[in-house]
Amino acid sequence: MWPQQLIARIEGGLGNQLFQYAAARSLADRLGCELALDLRGLAENADRPYQLDRYHVRASIADDTMLQRLPSARASRRAQWCSNLSQAWPWLFSFPAFWPRSFAFDSRFAQIRRPVFLIGYWQSEKYFAWNRPRLMQDISLRKALVRDRPLLEKIQGSTSVALHIRRGDYVSNANAAAFHGLCDLRYYVAAVQLLRARLRDPEVFVFSDDSQWAREHLALGLPTYFVESSGEDSGMQDMELMRHCKHHVLANSSFSWWGAWRCENPQQQVIAPRQWFKDTGVDTSDVIPSRWQLLD
Repeated sequence: MWPQQLIARIEGGLGNQLFQYAAARSLADRLGCELALDLRGLAENADRPYQLDRYHVRASIADDTMLQRLPSARASRRAQWCSNLSQAWPWLFSFPAFWPRSFAFDSRFAQIRRPVFLIGYWQSEKYFAWNRPRLMQDISLRKALVRDRPLLEKIQGSTSVALHIRRGDYVSNANAAAFHGLCDLRYYVAAVQLLRARLRDPEVFVFSDDSQWAREHLALGLPTYFVESSGEDSGMQDMELMRHCKHHVLANSSFSWWGAWRCENPQQQVIAPRQWFKDTGVDTSDVIPSRWQLLD
């Protein structure tokens, strides 16, 4: 019997979790079914906490009985082969799985007609842009910002530009550094210069996981504020403040991608790095929406 509930594997940091939820929830909405989340990837990697529970997400957590029916989520040729086979002959499998063919948008996603086990990162709005109004409600915080209210008011009352500098594991972890790479200072300076020419009296709000480095190296010639958040919810606080900024300069990071995507300013301008990954073998052609500007 074909399952009645869609299940999505969740892993990675907040930005990745939002991509996985947005794609899965949108598919579940299209199919008219419930959504459950498989959190085993977070437990296996043990480096990022589950954070979607801070939002009004419409999903349950998959229980052990449900998880036992799922196929392996580890990438391999056999897993991909079984995924393709399960779409054609679902009666041979306890639960049909769906993997994307590559990092780019997989057009087969739109052809899914029944609930599946989704395994992937789904880093393109092409999977869920049509469902934006409902998703914006889903990913609103359960607890509103209180501590950062003065900063939020300053952001809302100015021509605010959110600038994100991602360092962290992109510097400290050799594998992450080789795969992701870093946006250099020239990119940030050039991006701000572009916005300065287009906007009246812009003010820059810098969000970074290495605020000290940003303070020491970033000189923009504009009013600049370095956002300092702390505590277990600091990432969500930063993203919430970031989304209220009117314009955005992204790092090559899903975190700032979501800070920009959730912005509701109709005149929003977004600058994004042309090279999303240092590893150029990954097809990132669908990551950045066409309305955003790419910059080397």
